[in-house]
Amino acid sequence: MIREALQRPGRLRMRLTVVAAASALFALVVLAALVLPSLQHNLEQSRVASLQTSVRAGKPELFLRPFGQGQLTTLDLQRLLATLGVARITVFTESGITLRRVGDSSPNAGLARKALALVEESANLHRDAGSVLTLPGVGRTAVLTFNVSSQGVDGVVLVQAPLRDIQRQVSAVERRLVFGGALAFGVALLAGALAAEPLARRLARLQAAADRIAHGSFEEPIVDNKRDEIGELARSLDEMRVRLDALDRARGEFIANASHELRTPLTALGGYLELLTEGGLTEAERSEFLETMGEQVQRLTKLATDLLDLSRLDAGGFTVAHEEIELGELAADAAREMQVLATRRGSAVVAELGAPALAQGDEGRVLQVLRVLLDNAVRHTPPGSTVTLRTETTPWGASVVVSDNGPGIPPELLERIFERFYRGPGAASRGTGLGLAIARELAERMGGRLLATSGPGGTRFTLELPGCSVQDAPAYTGNL
Repeated sequence: MIREALQRPGRLRMRLTVVAAASALFALVVLAALVLPSLQHNLEQSRVASLQTSVRAGKPELFLRPFGQGQLTTLDLQRLLATLGVARITVFTESGITLRRVGDSSPNAGLARKALALVEESANLHRDAGSVLTLPGVGRTAVLTFNVSSQGVDGVVLVQAPLRDIQRQVSAVERRLVFGGALAFGVALLAGALAAEPLARRLARLQAAADRIAHGSFEEPIVDNKRDEIGELARSLDEMRVRLDALDRARGEFIANASHELRTPLTALGGYLELLTEGGLTEAERSEFLETMGEQVQRLTKLATDLLDLSRLDAGGFTVAHEEIELGELAADAAREMQVLATRRGSAVVAELGAPALAQGDEGRVLQVLRVLLDNAVRHTPPGSTVTLRTETTPWGASVVVSDNGPGIPPELLERIFERFYRGPGAASRGTGLGLAIARELAERMGGRLLATSGPGGTRFTLELPGCSVQDAPAYTGNL
């Protein structure tokens, strides 16, 4: 299992490395896709603007001869090429609604259809134009048109300048980006591998620890002192380990205690039944045996009830009603039920009931919680103690307080008493360790809470429940 744990982080390390490298490569691709077209466009537009300025400055030389009479020769135009820094100059005159070519620095070469369309548009609109076109056999070319007039003849001058140098510059930048991308990809692979290695090792340790916990080994702590997400996960796992360890110990103790709780009454019942079947007992002895057998049956019933309630709570099959109840009546009923046990121990149960304490809850579940609290108070206090029930109203509802004048509960054990299967020191033979845990969960499912405070003067349990809208209810007048 540990070997598998180490292999899983190995796969994670590879994935992190690939993701880091792919991210770097993707960033460079996106950068190239955004930068290269923009760079090429800006360079081309800058060249077009520069050519427009140069050609406009050289226009007077085009008019030294009357080009409208065909006297503008190819030699004249070729002489302008060096001055303007362009590759080709073509001159057209307007003849009615058509254009006639009267001069061309490359008379034997045809004109591209796109260039002719730009010339016609310039002549129709009578304005200069500039554009970058992709011409067959030439590639990206700056194409400019200028409207001119000489000796009453209107015409259009077409200037073409290939942009091969700009294309070479863009290609050089593209090659550098490709080289930089390859270098960045390699660096990202190495950096990703180096960065993923410690993460993979830490995850391997966590996986191995999780496997140990899954197999029931809770002794070795999980330590990771880094203040990041993996460190937080390690601390959460260690807290889970501690809780599972405590729960496992508690369950082990519960199984042992439950076995003892079952075996003791069953053994006693078997012995008493054997004595009863043998006969020869006086009536007083028979009555005593039957009473003791009844107590053992009650112990078995309580254990079975606690286990059933616990399983139903975990399975979600425990239903709780939310209806109007009067806590004073329930407190009086619970005190009356517990008075018999308290009398046997020489103790007393006193109910102090005042104004009606209306709340929302489940009558049967409230009685169940009060029985648990009273039973604990009577059994865990010295004989002769007094257990008091008192109802109170709160800003948000009503409550029942069960208090005693016993020795109290140590502060370090006060919160643990609500844990499942937990039984405090000296309580090994006094219960199953489930009563208070079930009582708190019942209180929470009714929308309330169960609180405990303790000190040298005794222990106080408070069952708080939400209030209801019913008003003017009659006060409880029952007597104990």
